[in-house]
Amino acid sequence: MAGVLRRLARISFLLTLPVGISVVLVSVFTRAGTTVLLTVGPFDATAEGVNFAGQILVRLIAISLAIGLFGLTTDPRSFVFDLERRGLSPRFAFVAAATLEAVPAMVVRAGVIQSAQRARGLDTEGSIAARLRGVMPLVGPVILSSLTEVEERTLALEVRAFGRPGERHLLWFSPDSSGQRAIRWAMVLAFLALVATRATGTFPALP
Repeated sequence: MAGVLRRLARISFLLTLPVGISVVLVSVFTRAGTTVLLTVGPFDATAEGVNFAGQILVRLIAISLAIGLFGLTTDPRSFVFDLERRGLSPRFAFVAAATLEAVPAMVVRAGVIQSAQRARGLDTEGSIAARLRGVMPLVGPVILSSLTEVEERTLALEVRAFGRPGERHLLWFSPDSSGQRAIRWAMVLAFLALVATRATGTFPALP
């Protein structure tokens, strides 16, 4: 419905791939089992290890899909402002917003710095060695510019009386239709019902 399926699949794959490879290798070749599928040196790949690795991999994909879908469909500032409107501390809201926006801002900043250094003759394309050499000149400017931006944002907030005591009155409200509220409460009730059925043993445990 949000039109982000292709990007979500790509991001989830990239997030899961490094951890998934290590988990699969460790689980398949080190988990004890009775059914040996193949032997690689001193390690035996067992069917029980493959089964366990598959379960862990499915859970990792589910986690990465949930995180990726949240990041692609939720505006960080709208999310944090709505939490503040519901009673969250303004300082904690600022920290949460800065954390959610940190990675995208650093990616954009790194792209700008990389384009500027390319214009000055820095080789950042071609072989893997050239790409690695091009990474190091980006680290320093990205970190320094990030620290500078934090200082500038702090001064701007203090000028706007961010640290003053008392209640804040937010003029922005997140749109929340009756359908969204109904779906949200239905999800909460479904979660509570799932917890209750698992606690009482009426819902079978997943493998």
